[in-house]
Amino acid sequence: MEFYLVLAASTASIAGLAALLYSRTGSLSFPLGILFLYFWSIHGGWSIVADGLGADSQQQHHYLYGKVFPVELNEEYLWTLLFYAGFIMVIELTALYLVKGVRPRTDSRVPALWISHTSILVISAVAALASFLIVKDQLATAALLGKSGYSVTRGGLGEMVPLFTLHQVLNRVALFSLAIGIAVWFTGRQGRWLVGDATFSTGVGYSLLLGGLFLYVTILGNKNELFSGLILGGLLYLANTKIVKWGIVGVGSGLVFVGIALVDFLRAFPLMGLWEGIDWWEAMQWVPEIRASNEAFGAHLSLYGVLYFHSPLTYGSSLTSLLASVVPRIVWPDRPGDIYSHYAATVGIAEGVGEQGFSLHHATGWYLNFGLPGLLLGAVMWGWVWSQCFNAYTVAGEKRYRGPRWQYIFAILAPWGFVAYIPPLIRAGLEGYKGLVIEGLLVPTIVITIASYGSSLFTRLFSTLPPAADGTPARTE
Repeated sequence: MEFYLVLAASTASIAGLAALLYSRTGSLSFPLGILFLYFWSIHGGWSIVADGLGADSQQQHHYLYGKVFPVELNEEYLWTLLFYAGFIMVIELTALYLVKGVRPRTDSRVPALWISHTSILVISAVAALASFLIVKDQLATAALLGKSGYSVTRGGLGEMVPLFTLHQVLNRVALFSLAIGIAVWFTGRQGRWLVGDATFSTGVGYSLLLGGLFLYVTILGNKNELFSGLILGGLLYLANTKIVKWGIVGVGSGLVFVGIALVDFLRAFPLMGLWEGIDWWEAMQWVPEIRASNEAFGAHLSLYGVLYFHSPLTYGSSLTSLLASVVPRIVWPDRPGDIYSHYAATVGIAEGVGEQGFSLHHATGWYLNFGLPGLLLGAVMWGWVWSQCFNAYTVAGEKRYRGPRWQYIFAILAPWGFVAYIPPLIRAGLEGYKGLVIEGLLVPTIVITIASYGSSLFTRLFSTLPPAADGTPARTE
């Protein structure tokens, strides 16, 4: 019974603090981000506790017991739930203390920034093509051998794809660029921060590229990248539009959710099997079952394994790994590994090419480095970074007026890029901050900065003309 009490009390506390964050900021990004944290930290506990007490939750976590370790409702698991709940609540309390309570507003002296949809389309298409060129040989082999593209590109042939990390970054560049461009296209000339000409031709371009990228990520099985793109584009739209068209938000979210579920279902199929022999009725029935995905359990189990097997602390190995990661592995093949390798070795998980990998919860990574103080420090760090991203957004108008263009663009994208990157960050140690900085923050900033210069024939870097009487941003030609 104490397990249910911990789950119920922690859920109520986390939800209450999330409501306070929303009340303070007026931004849906905070409750949404807390929901992600809850899903990958606490949510799986309800099923594990129910099954441990004799019920049948019908969730897909029992097979993990044979691959990693079985979970018992013992003292270690109780501490796991308490530590995860504390981790989330410290994040919320830190954000409540640091985040500014002033709702963001556009500086009336500064017009919104014009961007070129053509530039975004070109960037997205080129990134997708470059990503494909890296893995095309492996995909061709997958088709010949009757394997899935997902397994082959992740070591299913006995070796990892060369430049696999670059391939992943390019994949995110393509999807994130597309997500931002579509969000701005729907706001057209009436955007609060970013505007562009929502022409029919660019709409067709976005539709075609979205269809092509969806087919590509289905072959690769990259549902998480697709999900992050949805979050980034959706939150940017809500922040950028003056009048939210909830019909567009609802339909768009529903379609992308169905797409993510289909990718999850189809990525195990052989590559050629995607074109024939698919029971599409069965595939559509899988859509509601995406909630039962094992995503909620892999990271959830990691801290339990560390506590149960008494994994030794590394006292800062992740900091060494994070610093060493600035050197590409192709240049330094034997550079220090991340904390997952230590975790896997101490709990008995086999590593290597072709072996199945499992998620490591962010809190577990900090715990393995510095124990309980490290876990609390990691939560404070998370809350500080999140609040600073949002605080930059609250003064975005001032940055546009006084600072360089990239700083303004970073400010209006940072909080949404951070929330969109929560799913991969929560399933990595503190080394995951490298991916957050590069993929979650710098990539969107660079893409939109380039796209804004694509409109330089129509607008100067810092226009001093006021908006038109109807609210249309000024343009200098």
